[in-house]
Amino acid sequence: MTTSGVQAYIDPIFEAIDEAYASEQKRIAEFQIKSVLHEGIHEYLKVTCKKDGLWVDTYEPFDWDHRRPDMEIFGFMEGVTLQQVQDEWMPVFRERIEALFNSEEFSSMFFRYRLDFHLEVVLENKASHFTFSRLNEDKRQQLLATIQHFVEQKLDPSSKAVPKEEDDFFLVRHLLDPHLYPVNAQRMNELLNRMDAKVKVSRKREEAWRYQLSSGLKHWAEDEFLDKYADRKKNYGLEYTTKPDILPSEIPAPAMEMFLLTAMRVGSTDADARQKYLEIAAQLGSEQASVWLESGSGSIPALHTSERVICQANDILQTLEVQIRSEEEESYREALVYLCDILRKGFTKEYRMKFKSKVKNYLPVPKLAKSTLHRFFANALEYPALYPLLAEYAEVVMEEFKWYNDVEPGEKSAMPGTYAVMGLGLKGTNYFSLVNRYMKLVDSEHQSVQDGYAAVFAEAHGLTPDTIPVWTRILLASNESAKPLKSSGIETVEQAQVLVEELEKLEDYEQEVLVYRIWGGAKKLKNSLKQAVPEVKELMETLIP
Repeated sequence: MTTSGVQAYIDPIFEAIDEAYASEQKRIAEFQIKSVLHEGIHEYLKVTCKKDGLWVDTYEPFDWDHRRPDMEIFGFMEGVTLQQVQDEWMPVFRERIEALFNSEEFSSMFFRYRLDFHLEVVLENKASHFTFSRLNEDKRQQLLATIQHFVEQKLDPSSKAVPKEEDDFFLVRHLLDPHLYPVNAQRMNELLNRMDAKVKVSRKREEAWRYQLSSGLKHWAEDEFLDKYADRKKNYGLEYTTKPDILPSEIPAPAMEMFLLTAMRVGSTDADARQKYLEIAAQLGSEQASVWLESGSGSIPALHTSERVICQANDILQTLEVQIRSEEEESYREALVYLCDILRKGFTKEYRMKFKSKVKNYLPVPKLAKSTLHRFFANALEYPALYPLLAEYAEVVMEEFKWYNDVEPGEKSAMPGTYAVMGLGLKGTNYFSLVNRYMKLVDSEHQSVQDGYAAVFAEAHGLTPDTIPVWTRILLASNESAKPLKSSGIETVEQAQVLVEELEKLEDYEQEVLVYRIWGGAKKLKNSLKQAVPEVKELMETLIP
């Protein structure tokens, strides 16, 4: 194939590349840089050549991408051989991609410090791949200096600086980039711990960071570890099997340490991924993973067994297994004592439970998930002598911005302590103060299972001078999506007097929330007063703006 013959194929390809890059250049010109760690956009370029034309991808395409060619050329690859591609096409690609990568016509944000080029050639329905990379070492060193300055300024424990949410994605990506830093789990964990401490300013900030961290770690696990040592059954999900020809001695220790750290970190938002990663690590010869899967970290008592009950906890998997051998008060007492003990020794409050019992009790609260964890506490609440122990458990486990892992994250998620507190609140007046503390602590923005509790509470106790203050606190803790009560329940002068006194203690916006939750708003309150006795009407009218 002559030089002119090569150009007949190369020129259309670069015409398509130039067109794609021109569109990107226009987009990037309007781009606002929001993070000092964002050093460039493009790091990937793929050209796919088939008999009916060519495709150009400036971002890694999905496996299921079946779009039409960017340039349709009938019989495009006719007469081409792989040897010609290797010997004649690739030198031209290297030269021209190098020129593009170093061209001053592109803005400084257009390319990252590194560009990976992929050429896929399909001949006789068989795909062959050719790749090379280009590196801008000056830009790489500038990025390393920027990251170092960021770490020193923003992640210094003694500094009050808090990294911006826009920094999260780039920080994770850079720290996990093997072309920037050698794999070092200890260093990585130290920096992540610093970042964890920085983002505790709010639940929203913490969630944003955990999302980006988990996402980045999963990408690292898939691209840098699992791709080398395991085969994926599907294009997505966690269905991996270890490659049969991989020997444990072939896996570098730093890579395995980083994979174990990834499993632990990802587990804070995806317990299933953590368990699967640990299982893969164990199959690849990691003794540490095998120990963790079998018995946890060893920092808590992993087992309690007696004639009445078997309890087994794994702090790494964040699981607790409880088997009731004998349905009696003492069995649940033993389980609760064990649970309080391991919680005080560091067992996660966001655990999930496997529970075996012949009894199936549930609390009469409409939004609560009928999980095994819920059933355990509902069963224990059948024994009045256990109420003080259940209250003790609740005091230990309640924590804002945390949730049990007994259900998938969503509308059924419940703050640790929910089942015990709600159950105790229905049993008697002794635990009203506990209910109040729970309702003040619960994150009503991200949790809604408490929305149906007010009606159940009122039904259990009635609305009296003793219960109305607790009832109003429950209503105030409702999620913004909560609907008004079907009946206000306020009918007597005594009830109205106590309610008005409670509302007078609140801010205006809190009063509005309560009026909406009890009556559906000021207008509906006004309409309901037409049927009220004069004394009640006079008191309640003070609530109407």
